Amino acid sequence: MNKCSTVVAFFIMLCLAALPATAQSVLDEGRTEFSLGIGYANISLGSESAIDNEGALRFEPSLNFSPLPEQLPQLRLGFNAGVSMVLDNSSRTIIFNNGTAIFHGSSDVPLWTIEPELRLSWRQTFGSDHQFFVEPGVAGGAAFGWLNLDDKDTGTSFDSDASTTYGRAFLRLGMLAEGGAAGFEFSYLSGGKMDFGGNASGDLREWYVGFFGALLF
Repeated sequence: MNKCSTVVAFFIMLCLAALPATAQSVLDEGRTEFSLGIGYANISLGSESAIDNEGALRFEPSLNFSPLPEQLPQLRLGFNAGVSMVLDNSSRTIIFNNGTAIFHGSSDVPLWTIEPELRLSWRQTFGSDHQFFVEPGVAGGAAFGWLNLDDKDTGTSFDSDASTTYGRAFLRLGMLAEGGAAGFEFSYLSGGKMDFGGNASGDLREWYVGFFGALLF
């Protein structure tokens, strides 16, 4: 958590410094947007799993646009490819083969995932210059995960990968300015089973809270 908090705080300061000090009138609300988010994610495969309530640092590059910029600029489509990295070198125990085999190990980044997805959202602006917005949306995609643990005593390692499809609900709250935007994002993901082997398996759940900065063009 200390590593995640430090990186997130540094990113927020960079985005705030880059955002224009005074919001301008946003006349073209249907502009294409590239954004980069960073924040805290919590990943779980269930309370019975070796992967439960794992805190992760998450990066979210995203590209979105309005397919009907003149008629319906509030409607937005997008593509997102978030990456979550668990930064915790605590020892973990993997039990497999019906309890006959046990592996103890740790790693600086024991688990990381990449989650490419398609997004559909509605951006509603408000304020005297339409400079603020609220944007609820839904997304669907596939999650790919990699688990790596090392046993320093025996020199062996446990490596596994898994994947599943998922759905996500998200909410963005932000401010538009001339050429840019910034705000906060909250999301919850619910997916199918990810099986890394033994007790490192279960239905994927992930919630996320973070900050994003964007360029409009």
